[in-house]
Amino acid sequence: MANRALRKAYVDTSVGQVHYRYVPGPGTALVMYHRAPASSLSFEPMMQLMAGERPLYAFDIPGFGESFEPPGNPSAADYARWLMEAIDGLGLKKIHIFAHHTGTHFATEMTVEHPARVASLMLNGIAYLTPEERAPYAAGVKEPAAPDPAGEYMAGTFKMIATLLPQFDARLYHTEMVGAMRSHATRHKSFAAVWGQDYPATLKKVTCPILATCAENEVWRFCFDRVFVDKPEAKRVLLGPAKFFTPEPDAPATVAAIREFLQTVEKG
Repeated sequence: MANRALRKAYVDTSVGQVHYRYVPGPGTALVMYHRAPASSLSFEPMMQLMAGERPLYAFDIPGFGESFEPPGNPSAADYARWLMEAIDGLGLKKIHIFAHHTGTHFATEMTVEHPARVASLMLNGIAYLTPEERAPYAAGVKEPAAPDPAGEYMAGTFKMIATLLPQFDARLYHTEMVGAMRSHATRHKSFAAVWGQDYPATLKKVTCPILATCAENEVWRFCFDRVFVDKPEAKRVLLGPAKFFTPEPDAPATVAAIREFLQTVEKG
């Protein structure tokens, strides 16, 4: 069912416009940052479930959805700066953050750089890797395959997406493919930024309350327990078998975890 309260708009930054989805509500805003190669569209199921509870903002990370294409070779700090400029442009003084996969890296950077602005940090699908584990991923970041007359570059992307989904879902296949094609020339930049960041060292600097979540068959499930060695105070929730896609097929469980966590945080 369509959420009639949901609106889409743009906010200016120093580099270009950031596109976002928005649902109004009372209190402190919850902002959301998506995985690659998706967009803020991935959060619509969660936003429908939470509509009216608080202000909800889901942003397209630069290079994805309808946001601007990032210039040069940006770092995680660059993405974080642009996304905070978008927060400033909307006049949001204090926020809660929920971030998924790629979004976790930029959201955590934002939280470290602006500790007074972020009331809590909620993370799903955390690549809590050592430098040695990160190295092959960093080395594997490549310029995208050029479009070809036979469309093989599209077929290869579709086959890759098929390995990520827990089961066939025509709508998810299509929307993920659309996201991948839109970010064809830019998504490698976000991957380079992600694998260039020492994520464990960054997360250790976070001082606000943390919720860490993970699908039971998540690709990063093997390193989930490491988070709590370094951050024993973090709240831990293991979600259902959604692999990379908890915001969509496992939206109810994800929202339930967020609600419980925010209730605790805001009670102080």
